[in-house]
Amino acid sequence: MSRTPMSTGVPLLVGAGPLPELLMREACTALAERWGLELSHISEGESPQQTLSRPSAQQGLIRFCGDAARQRPEGGCWLDALADWRQPILLMVAGEAGGGVAGAAAAYAALCHQLGAPLIGLVQIGSQWNRLQRRRDGLPWMGWIPAAGVPERELALDHLVQELSRRSITAAATGAGAHRP
Repeated sequence: MSRTPMSTGVPLLVGAGPLPELLMREACTALAERWGLELSHISEGESPQQTLSRPSAQQGLIRFCGDAARQRPEGGCWLDALADWRQPILLMVAGEAGGGVAGAAAAYAALCHQLGAPLIGLVQIGSQWNRLQRRRDGLPWMGWIPAAGVPERELALDHLVQELSRRSITAAATGAGAHRP
């Protein structure tokens, strides 16, 4: 598998709130495999500064495990650190029955904007994709990852990888991935 430095704009996969572990892991694994990147994990219990400064934190596709907006005992949260490090973020959002999404999607997108975190976009995991509804909510949706076995899954993953590749190039050109003092 190829290994692409995070500083080239490959986003960190972050759940919009705490998502079910199995759902998040399966979706992130499918995306990494389709994109041809190695998938690794970091958790909310790790120190953001130590983790983001390691060279291994800048390679492949990385999934954040936990709630990135949870306040840390020493102050701040992971989203603060991701904004400081200009780390591109892809918000993963669990789909609901009927194709809806929870308000956490809009809340996390707004928090990324408020903190200055480079939000690449949002991806719906599972359920039905309701393009009209996603357009109406005004968020930067990039697509969805259908559940395993859904006929549209391969096409949806291909579309998502193309979109991510295009936006990653743009993010690299605008300085995402460069630490701010």
